[in-house]
Amino acid sequence: MSPNVKAFGFSVFPSPMNPGHSRSLILFSFLFPLLCSSPCIAQIEDANQLVLVVAATWNSNSGTMYLFERDGDGWMQYNIPWRVSLADSGLAWGIGLHKVPEGERTKVEGDRRSPAGVFEFGNFFGYDSLPPPGIKFPYRQATKVLHCVDDTGSVFYNSLVGEDEVIRDSSGRLPWKSSELMRLDSADYKYGIIVRHNPRAIPGKGSCIFLHVGRRDSSSTSGCTSMDESKILFLMQWLDPRKHPRLVQLPADAFRRYLIDWDLPLLLKN
Repeated sequence: MSPNVKAFGFSVFPSPMNPGHSRSLILFSFLFPLLCSSPCIAQIEDANQLVLVVAATWNSNSGTMYLFERDGDGWMQYNIPWRVSLADSGLAWGIGLHKVPEGERTKVEGDRRSPAGVFEFGNFFGYDSLPPPGIKFPYRQATKVLHCVDDTGSVFYNSLVGEDEVIRDSSGRLPWKSSELMRLDSADYKYGIIVRHNPRAIPGKGSCIFLHVGRRDSSSTSGCTSMDESKILFLMQWLDPRKHPRLVQLPADAFRRYLIDWDLPLLLKN
């Protein structure tokens, strides 16, 4: 048996509960006696918290988010799964902790696809000057002078930069040609989490990927993953950097393909 194939917690979706309750019911667990068809790589081997987003297909612009925690008995589901919005065009393999399969679509700047794969979380952000109670990650206020740079020719590509942190040229221009302001007129960035996609900022491979507040019409995004305000706030308060949380986003076929190799939790419907 692969060393990465452990006892999996089998969970069903519980009856509605207060989000503050700790865990959903675990029915039973047993060893899954399967061998990997290829060398196993535990993409989340040191993670004890998992944010899992599963979409129906690569072109789906919505999915379902599951939260899991891991202890000696394996993965245990923490939440009642909720709907999230993905990018207009669906998913494409991003750059994170995983190995991108050869010959499959990869994310590029402007493709309006959310990144698929395994990712770490960066800092949190929001409109308020102080973080919401219970936040354990570093927090930054999203102001009208804070930008996320998507200019592939800028040294600040794929990073959050304040106007007061850079030197303008003689004409007063900022050192990038395009960026996204982080303080919007909408509530989209009222609460948000940076996804460490393309952390080396390879030009053209995608930038400014977040988990953030979704719009009331549940419309799709340009590359992020969005959800109800109450859900993103709950997520921000739940995530703990000491538990090395990971984000895994996959369409259903890739989830089944990497279920064992990546030591992912099983999902059972009612």
